[in-house]
Amino acid sequence: MKDKLLYIILLTLLGFSSNAGNKFQTPFSSWEMGIFGGGSYYLGEINQNHFSPINLAFGPFIRYNYDQRLNFKFGLTLGAISGDDQNSNSSFNNDRNFTFTSKLIEVSTLMELNFFSFSALDPNSHFISPYGYLGFAYANHNPQSNYNGLNIAISDLETEGKSYSKNIFTIPMGVGIKFRFNRFGLGLDWGIRKTFTDYLDDVSTFYLAESSGNSTQQNIANTSNYDDVRNLKRGDQYNNDWYVFTGISLFVNLTAKDVCRKFK
Repeated sequence: MKDKLLYIILLTLLGFSSNAGNKFQTPFSSWEMGIFGGGSYYLGEINQNHFSPINLAFGPFIRYNYDQRLNFKFGLTLGAISGDDQNSNSSFNNDRNFTFTSKLIEVSTLMELNFFSFSALDPNSHFISPYGYLGFAYANHNPQSNYNGLNIAISDLETEGKSYSKNIFTIPMGVGIKFRFNRFGLGLDWGIRKTFTDYLDDVSTFYLAESSGNSTQQNIANTSNYDDVRNLKRGDQYNNDWYVFTGISLFVNLTAKDVCRKFK
């Protein structure tokens, strides 16, 4: 389902951008600066619900409006994700009994397509426009879990006997709606990130064999209600994890109205 969403958004953006050279071009280009504030959550082994649990996310961005339809956005977003098996309705999750939290740092480059003409430089453009976006991003994650009352970084413990990187590349995609009030604007958006890792939550394959690892590794790797976990499945290695940023953006136009690019 998520892969189909990626293809739909990609085809839509390509369709709009193919017309950018004629029907949708305007003589207006501008720079904007803004800040995003909202929430972040993840979808994976320990959570399959949208919007819960949700954590604080925020960050600055700069947007270059090539014209009234096509925009390029460069942003830094700080957030967090978390999950708790005890919040699940699944008996398998309840028995696994694992919890985690992780901070996220993302640097992204996005291509946005406004559905309607939208520009602070053109008083005749729409003051409201839905939009979609697609891009690429670099993110850092660092899962932690509670052990003896302390949050322990578990990314280097190899709790399943495998190592994974805390630095990942992702494909952001999403939808939103923008409002403008002269030089200022407001946006609401929801954006999901396709990752290429199943270890945002440190859970993917099988439990660590009891004969290997140190005591800290063993205790964090097996928080389940099972005494013997040899060859027992811990996660679903065939479905990678996803994470989401959603919230409100406030931005201001930095380009004077009398400075506009003329097309020949």
